[in-house]
Amino acid sequence: MRTPVTIQTSRIKIHLAAGLLAVLLFSACQASTPAPTADPPETPTPGETATAIQPPSATATPEATPLPTDTPSPPPQAASYERAPCQFTVPFGQDVDCGYLTVPASRQGVEGVSPLATIRLHVAIFKSRNPEVKPDPVVYLEGGPGGNPLEAAYLVFRRRFAPVVEDRDLVIFDQRGTGLSEPALDCPEVNQADYDIMDKPLSPAEKGERSIEAALACRDRLVAEGISLAVFNSAESAADLNDLRLALGYDAWNLYGVSYGTRLALTAIRDYPDGIRSVILDSAYPLESELYSQSPANADRAFGIFFQGCASDPICSDAFPDLETAFQETVERLNREPVLISITNPLSGESFDMLVEGDDLIEFLFNALYATELIPLLPQIITELSQSNFETFALIEGSFLVDADYVSRGMHYSVQCYEEVPFARSGDVSAAMKAYPRVIALYEDSLDGRSTFAICDAWGAGRAGQVENQPVQSDIPALIMAGEYDPITPPEWGLQVAENLSSSFFFAFPGSGHGVSFSEACPRAITLSFLEDPQRKPAADCLAEMSSPTFQVSAANIDLIPFSDETFGLSGLIPEGWNEIAPGAYSSGSRAIIQQAGPPGLRADALLEFILVTLRIDEVPDSVASYEANDLTWSLYEVTAMGASLDVAVAEDHSRAYIIAMQASPGERDLLRETVFFPIINAFTSLTE
Repeated sequence: MRTPVTIQTSRIKIHLAAGLLAVLLFSACQASTPAPTADPPETPTPGETATAIQPPSATATPEATPLPTDTPSPPPQAASYERAPCQFTVPFGQDVDCGYLTVPASRQGVEGVSPLATIRLHVAIFKSRNPEVKPDPVVYLEGGPGGNPLEAAYLVFRRRFAPVVEDRDLVIFDQRGTGLSEPALDCPEVNQADYDIMDKPLSPAEKGERSIEAALACRDRLVAEGISLAVFNSAESAADLNDLRLALGYDAWNLYGVSYGTRLALTAIRDYPDGIRSVILDSAYPLESELYSQSPANADRAFGIFFQGCASDPICSDAFPDLETAFQETVERLNREPVLISITNPLSGESFDMLVEGDDLIEFLFNALYATELIPLLPQIITELSQSNFETFALIEGSFLVDADYVSRGMHYSVQCYEEVPFARSGDVSAAMKAYPRVIALYEDSLDGRSTFAICDAWGAGRAGQVENQPVQSDIPALIMAGEYDPITPPEWGLQVAENLSSSFFFAFPGSGHGVSFSEACPRAITLSFLEDPQRKPAADCLAEMSSPTFQVSAANIDLIPFSDETFGLSGLIPEGWNEIAPGAYSSGSRAIIQQAGPPGLRADALLEFILVTLRIDEVPDSVASYEANDLTWSLYEVTAMGASLDVAVAEDHSRAYIIAMQASPGERDLLRETVFFPIINAFTSLTE
């Protein structure tokens, strides 16, 4: 399955999806505790500064979609904000205020759009518990374009955003055209087309034709619903952002953009610099970049760094000699003799047949290089594929399916068709593809003038002026970060942006992929240091401790380190280098481990049954054994859920029930049981005794 290759921060969902079963287990353990939702307060704003934008009257009913009109144009409707219940699952333990910002559909007088037409943006303010909270919050700008951050917040908040709310409030909103905002330019037609072709032996041209048909079917439906596709772009979103700051009453705030979110942040500091204290640009996307013609070179660069990284590492090169040759030979073999496998979306539990051709391995490697946590596992996965072992590959491919659940594809097309495609030429893209044959399969059905350009010719987004293809210059303090292995926004783009931001600091992180501030402790520490004093270059001593990826050659070389968790009152061991994705939940690629306690009063058998139901397992299996450790008797279970193998242990004492669960691919399950699962059970201790 291929989608048009663009700046897709939705790919960052890889960071959560690989360990998604652990997140689901965490959610199950907390299900008896209601997620907090904010009641509308008496005052219209959380800031101390009075707002100049008044909320609408109780009787006002703004239009949700832009409608055409033939009458003389009145002045555009002013923006307004009103509190409302959160429309998404609130992350566990977070205090969140929600509302809607109503904004003009078009401030630039798009033909056929009434000045009275409005769009509503769903907004959430994640409150800091610090009684001395800083007055300048952080506002997060999702990528894509078209990413839906609010619906995914409960899955990613702990890892991505929890450090931010230690001292500041965090504002997250669904940009116009996305997620829970109204209207949302979702394209189920495109998603369905992707699923429909997944198991079919189609040529790149045939797949491109299917993509075009599906996108234009989505366009026809959206237009029939009265939606003008020409009002969804970065300039309008930057204006929305400025209106939001004023409506919430903040004198100043800090912009935090990732991938396409950096382009939106750059547009905002160009058009509305007042009130922006600082800007964080993670995986920068310059306005002046030639995205489509430069993408093949960017991908090829990342492939080269990856293969050279293994070749220059004595442990990796010894375990996986001639890795690139093995990869290319496997690509060629599967292009001749495709293999049909089953993959499962871990969020929905739905399974699909996937015809794996060699070119799909090229796309898999490209997608996996986005995720820092997957990079160390890739040599082993490639070797498994060369030996016709698709177990780990299938687990990760299934997690990639989650991406489509959190992207409004119509918004994606509107933005790219308006401000990127007008400055690209099909001939330049074709020439770039031919110059990089190693990655040409990524672009054959999307960027050769047949798909992306054909869709944009008919989409109706309009064409941006030259300003959307020019560098942004500013003296607003900026932190710019890039990942060495990033296949889509290379470090060179970050340096390019930095040249025009006079008060900027640039850092490149070795061994990291896309969205570096989400991935490791060092970039997170630098981010927090910058927020404290944007005028001063952050200390970066931790960079010296970072290096190329520690490539995994076997589950046998996993080290365990002590941990404690205040949320559940537990201590024990966790695998070193695995990423915390929720309280007591850690993952590394397709592997995951959780150690958690159930709510008071829920016994072990009920906890197990509840968790299995969450994982869509209808019948509780028989226990395979019991195990004694630290004065607890654990009942052990072996289950398969959503394409993954799970080892589950449950126990109880006089106060609570406990669960330890490990996700692994079938091929390494036995080894991980000995090196991870049972040592963790042996070390498990409740701190509440």
